[in-house]
Amino acid sequence: MLNDLKKLIAIPSVMGEAEEGAPFGKAPRAALDCFLEIAASYGLKTHNENGYCGWAELGDGKDMLGILGHLDVVPAGDGWSNEPYSMVCEDGLIKGRGVADDKGPTVAALHALKRLKESGKKLNNRIRLIVGCNEENGSECIEYYREHCEIPKASFVPDADFPIINSEKGILHLTLTFPRSQRLAENFVSIKAGMRHNIVPDLCTVVVPKESKLFDAISSLGSDSSLFLNPKVAKIIISGGMRTQDFSAHFFPDRIALEARGVAGHAMCPEKGENAAMKMLALLCGIMGEYAPEEFKAVTKYLCAPNPAPLLSIEAQDDVSGNLTVNTGIVTVADGKLTVALDLRLPVCANHETVKKKIRECFPSATLTENRWSPNLYIPENSKLVQALLSAYAETTGGEKKCLYCGGGTYARELPNAVAFGPTFPNLETNIHNVDESFPFELFNKLPDIYEAAILKLDEAYA
Repeated sequence: MLNDLKKLIAIPSVMGEAEEGAPFGKAPRAALDCFLEIAASYGLKTHNENGYCGWAELGDGKDMLGILGHLDVVPAGDGWSNEPYSMVCEDGLIKGRGVADDKGPTVAALHALKRLKESGKKLNNRIRLIVGCNEENGSECIEYYREHCEIPKASFVPDADFPIINSEKGILHLTLTFPRSQRLAENFVSIKAGMRHNIVPDLCTVVVPKESKLFDAISSLGSDSSLFLNPKVAKIIISGGMRTQDFSAHFFPDRIALEARGVAGHAMCPEKGENAAMKMLALLCGIMGEYAPEEFKAVTKYLCAPNPAPLLSIEAQDDVSGNLTVNTGIVTVADGKLTVALDLRLPVCANHETVKKKIRECFPSATLTENRWSPNLYIPENSKLVQALLSAYAETTGGEKKCLYCGGGTYARELPNAVAFGPTFPNLETNIHNVDESFPFELFNKLPDIYEAAILKLDEAYA
């Protein structure tokens, strides 16, 4: 099982340029080919759906049950203690990009099918492990599957938490595009932070041209070695709850390069990360004072918080899906234009059109674009699907039969009658979407047991 996972981790299956037969780029297609080759070697029936997704199937029943995993990953970023695409096992942990999200649990589900095939047990239903290549960027892969392929009667998705996730927040991606500003154009060559809506950015870089008021203002405060020791700068940083060591500066004859460092994280819980873009904008506004661009003032006013939902007056919370969260995933300035990309996770009680309206009111000068809206998922606890999976979990682990909600979005919302089921155990931190993603070796070895039991319980429930 570890050898199979190692092969997949070695493929940096981040979304790339679309090509013939590889709609999400060469690397995700390579991961799909690798997975299907492994599955076929275990005697499972396999099929490639034009590079969008694929599947491995066991059994010959009339009806079909599904398991959905994904082979694409978010970018690794910098700062890993090991090579992110070279899986290692040390200190009781399996480490590498994708070991938890979602190559590891997908391989565990594959080995559950392998065990069942080797056992020769007769199943009532066909069991199809569906693997996609675009989960991290909108799940177009499963949209394609839904339009072209057989739909399972019930499915589980090994891409969240145990015991079970029967409620997922709505996912809203928005982009704020501000008009070109002469003040921005004169004072910034560029600002760059973030790669995706759904990742807390851990680095923000700024280039300030020599012929600018900002260059003069920064130069008057010190050199690259002393800038952040200046009392004015230090006060701005400390009063904002930041650390001077999170910033660096490099002075050149024609420019100044600034960096702010944070902590990456998943957009579903932005408060667990530290947003480097917000640190940088807060610092720039402090240095520039009244001369700061109005766009910066607005962004720091409404978005500069671990979870800025209250600042935007869109806070909401309910018992079945939790609270509304906001992540500022991308901030850029180019040619005098500021662009800000937001990831919002909405509880059942929140209306996404109302949320958009309130954000427009906070940023009246910006154009607001909706990039994605994925509605909430909720499957009742007393459903046949949920009860079968809870029983499988409790019987194999001794754990509590308990339903959870999450801010993360999984494939469960892409097909009818589906829920997320593992692989993360209670109180386990796996660093998904962050550096040093990992999964405990001992717990990873338990996953095929749980998923095999889940398949048998579902097969019986849907006989």
